[in-house]
Amino acid sequence: MPLAKIHVVEGRYDKHRIAKVSGAIQAALMNTLRVPPEDFYQLIFEFPKNRFLHTRSFVGMHYTDDLIILDVTFIQGRPKETRLALLKDINTRVAAAAGVSPDDMLITLYEVPGENISFGQGEAQRAKAVVPA
Repeated sequence: MPLAKIHVVEGRYDKHRIAKVSGAIQAALMNTLRVPPEDFYQLIFEFPKNRFLHTRSFVGMHYTDDLIILDVTFIQGRPKETRLALLKDINTRVAAAAGVSPDDMLITLYEVPGENISFGQGEAQRAKAVVPA
């Protein structure tokens, strides 16, 4: 059920380049979290440059206007090693697919209980989900 929210500066990613970002993120989710292909939810936000504010460098990273801020929400229960592998997998795939510097990927993972998600009809379909390691 991962939900990926992709935030970029308006005009930096045309439809082909953002499609590469999208595909790379989904491929990483399928590879590392083992989600099926039909488990696909993404929101793409484009902000004017004056509404996408960030430092130019932090903790050794150097950011450009290609910076992607990615929020990924999924059902809790995966071990720390899997989450760390997901961060690396997303970064590697997006950098390669879309020609983005590995520095230009700020990723935040959010884990929520299955009972906090409804796929429709107000039901928590994954309330008793056991997440694979």
